Amino acid sequence: MARELLLPADFHDHAWEVEAKGVFWGASVRINDRVVDVTFYDPVRLSQDIAEELGQCRFTELRRVLVVPCVTEEQMRMAVERASAEFFA
Repeated sequence: MARELLLPADFHDHAWEVEAKGVFWGASVRINDRVVDVTFYDPVRLSQDIAEELGQCRFTELRRVLVVPCVTEEQMRMAVERASAEFFA
């Protein structure tokens, strides 16, 4: 199964901001003839977002979220390569 990380054309202009925020919602992965939306989080930002949701008496539902040490293009590509096939199903 060939996988290709798809990023917006201007991603490199904002890569520093994405890394600083610790989250990126604008990525997709092409798998053969399908395109799947994927969200990337670093562990700190993910825990902050979950704590905020739970603090407001809500619940958190995560779908197609990959947690990486830091949200950089390199880390996102490695995560896409290493994720299980079931993740993209």
